Amino acid sequence: MNTSKKGITTTTAALSVALVLVIVVAAAYIAVNQGKTTTVTTTLTSVTTGTATSTTASYYQLAIQAGGSTFVNPVMQVWADAFTQYTGGAVSVNYQAVGSGAGITGILKKTFEFGGSDAPLTLSQYQNYTTAYGPLLQIPETLGGVAIFYNVPGVTVNLNLTGSVLAKIYLGTITMWNDPAIAALNSGCHTGSATCVLPANTIVPVHRSDGSGTTYALTNYFEKVSTNWNASFSGGCPCYGTSVNWPVFEVGAKGSSGVAAYVETNSYTIGYADSYYALSNNLKSAAIQNQAGQFLAPTLADIAAAANAFSAQVQANPTFTITNAPGTGSYAIATFTYILIWQDQTSQQQGYDIAQFLWWIVSPTKGQAYGPSLNYPALPANLVAVDQTLIKQIQYNSVPFI
Repeated sequence: MNTSKKGITTTTAALSVALVLVIVVAAAYIAVNQGKTTTVTTTLTSVTTGTATSTTASYYQLAIQAGGSTFVNPVMQVWADAFTQYTGGAVSVNYQAVGSGAGITGILKKTFEFGGSDAPLTLSQYQNYTTAYGPLLQIPETLGGVAIFYNVPGVTVNLNLTGSVLAKIYLGTITMWNDPAIAALNSGCHTGSATCVLPANTIVPVHRSDGSGTTYALTNYFEKVSTNWNASFSGGCPCYGTSVNWPVFEVGAKGSSGVAAYVETNSYTIGYADSYYALSNNLKSAAIQNQAGQFLAPTLADIAAAANAFSAQVQANPTFTITNAPGTGSYAIATFTYILIWQDQTSQQQGYDIAQFLWWIVSPTKGQAYGPSLNYPALPANLVAVDQTLIKQIQYNSVPFI
């Protein structure tokens, strides 16, 4: 007979032996980490192989408060639930999807125990905060593609768009869906087509109204590929960030879900968000021309190819932007999303459990295995190694947790 409670799994015949083993393990943890409250043996079935494995570990019984990026929120919520199960209910993760800008503010002002952002910190943010609080670690925990999606009656195919044309749409210099520049990229869209007729209707661009790492990735891409975009910034570049001065005629919506919902319910609109939001709202995504001249939609393979194309640069600098990557198979608007956490933790209990959570997230057989089903490619092996090196730097009183 099996006996199970809060993830502690044993068999009746081996109960005495199991209890002895748990007591020994618990004693070892207590000797090293005073104050642990929960030692669990979790049995979890691998997402990729279906193999059941057991892990004995000790955790503080607490809740982790975090927030930020809406781009990563779908997989973050899955990670949070799975990690609670993994710890036998000892650790809960409360992640608020409030946008990358709020995630950065939350970690800098220490209202979050870790922040989520699709954009790295600016130099001024570093200068203002890290002198007082010590190093801030920026750990790429997954990657995704910024999908460009639209709601155009009569268009049921994936339109081809270039970065230059898309930038002009968001600048307001291309205003009609049947503009010659769009028509030239989509020769199959014509009167009499059963799947694609470009209408003589005004394009309604939708952007993020809140500080957004998705906006950062899109505008970083524009800065690389569009001279028109760069020229529109009278003060000079950099011409990108989590917030920019959009034309006043455009529509702003809060969060990736807000942009997707607005486009879904309003005709002749165009918007951007992580590809998960396009898929879950049944929106058509454009195929964006990449550096090699190929038109690609944001698939798992093409997003991963962009990260691999910049492998050496990302190993040297984990916050290197991977938009407009070289290679025929690279999606043009791919991006990493980051966990922001202070290296020097002020709470041993919180720091320990957060370090364990982050280690679990980047593990190829644990957290990373959940991403592909939600359209987040697993991190390349070389970046997992970079992440693990960063996580090992998280410490309390100069003693690392891992």
